[in-house]
Order: sequence, then C-alpha cells, then structure tokens
Amino acid sequence: MDVHAQARSMLFNRGSVQFGSFKLKLHEKTPAAPLSPFFFNLRTRNNPKPGPLLPKDCELIATCIWREILSSRIPFTAICGIPNAGTPIVQALERIIPKPRGFEIIPLRKIMTDVGRRITPEPGFNYLRGETVILIDDLITKADTKFESITSLEEQGCIVAGLAVLIDREQGGVQELQKKGYPVLSAFSATVLFRDYRNEGRICFEKLEECINYIQNNN
Repeated sequence: MDVHAQARSMLFNRGSVQFGSFKLKLHEKTPAAPLSPFFFNLRTRNNPKPGPLLPKDCELIATCIWREILSSRIPFTAICGIPNAGTPIVQALERIIPKPRGFEIIPLRKIMTDVGRRITPEPGFNYLRGETVILIDDLITKADTKFESITSLEEQGCIVAGLAVLIDREQGGVQELQKKGYPVLSAFSATVLFRDYRNEGRICFEKLEECINYIQNNN
C-alpha cells in the first residue's frame, strides 16, 4: 500500500473524516452559508482544540506533503507550519527527514487579540530577508488564514514560494491564492478522497453524492 493509500485509510480509521452538519471558520464571516456535510479533524491530541491524530499519523501526513513538495520542484530555503494544525506536521518533518536537510524551519505563532486570534511572527526569532518559504498546513478551505500567515512572513522580509496542505476542500481557497501568485500543493482533494472511500465501500453512494453536491455548490 503506497503512502497516500495509507494516509487515506488512517484518516478514516482515526475518525478524522466526519459526516454530519458542521460550521466552519468561513461561517464567522458568512453565517448564512450552508453547513458542511463533512469535517476533517486533523488536529493532534495536544492541540488547544484536541483531535484524534497521533505523532505517527502526523509523520504519515508529513510524508505525503513532502512528496508533493519534492514533485513540484518549487525552490525554497525554509518551511513554516501555520499554527496550530500545521505545526505538528512540520515537527513530524523534522523527525522523518535526515540531516542535513538543506532547509531551515521557521516559526509563526497564534495569539489572542481584542479582535480575535491572529497569526504573527515569533518574537525574538531572526527571520532572514530573502528567505524563500513554503507554508505548510493541514487543509485549505478559504484563504484567510493563509493570507494572514503570508503577510506575517512577508513583513519580516521573507518570500513565500507556495503553500502545501494535505487536503484541499475545494471551496475556493486555492484559486484565491493562485490569483495572487502563490501556488498551492495538496496531497488530496476532497472529491477524490470521497470517491476513493466510496470505491472502498467505506461510505455509501448517497453520502458521496451529498458531499460532492456541497463541494460543487460552495466553491
């Protein structure tokens, strides 16, 4: 079984792929948006909002994302996890990629402000001007958090070469970033993932159809 098939099976078996009616971050800006019939919980158990993933699961996810990065041939000198979900993926990359890695790992942090959570540079860290960075996160829906992370790095003089995620929910975030010149790499699209689950007998045809219809009508 190849690494993508292993990851696909792990996500389902861990309960990271959930079905029901879910509010997403996009509902903070668009409360009237339809509820999502699916949710990807890609958080670890030590996340501020705990999820089902174990360190070895993050290593599998990191391997999938790393293969996408290498296949893309995008030049970079550093990687950076978008907090909080992207952080354990980058930590897993540190464990699985032997030294010397040929790239730096640089941080961002998430803080609480009067207007909500914000992603900012890490105080005291020496960001190098001209550092070419690939941002890493668990998934992409819309692009608000991604642009916030990009701005934080660019204000420190870094150059964001692109973004890499495990899952593209196919709800417009990739297109928003690409319009601004930021390529996005993903190991899975939600559509392909659900079709594979249907082919494997993990979900019924009606559930597949519900998810696909939601994706097609909310991108």
